[in-house]
Amino acid sequence: MARIFLIDDDHDLPELTKVILSEKGYAVYIFHEAESAINEIKFSKPDLIIMDMMLPGMSGAEAIRTLKQNPAFVDIPVIFMTGLVSARDKDLRDTGINVDGMRYKILGKPYETQELLNLVSSLII
Repeated sequence: MARIFLIDDDHDLPELTKVILSEKGYAVYIFHEAESAINEIKFSKPDLIIMDMMLPGMSGAEAIRTLKQNPAFVDIPVIFMTGLVSARDKDLRDTGINVDGMRYKILGKPYETQELLNLVSSLII
């Protein structure tokens, strides 16, 4: 069973996302701050990270920069989930976001369920 770490300071959307993904057979673990997720990743490497861009303390981009400095975690796929990108921003969603020379997928908030499922299944091997 593929394991997904979902990092978002909101409480409702992560719970809904967890239900959607759990129904498809994924094990989803929710974290509300980047620091606690990074600490857990050191002990239990997930198959995918879904990370909010705007988090208290450390931003999503800062968290991924920190994480990807360790070669053991470079291969973990990441989806940035953000309210800064709407469903109408197709070009940005298609091209993704660049963080330190690495390109990551973006999922706008709110998202379409099928878009979430397609994106997750495309990144988990």
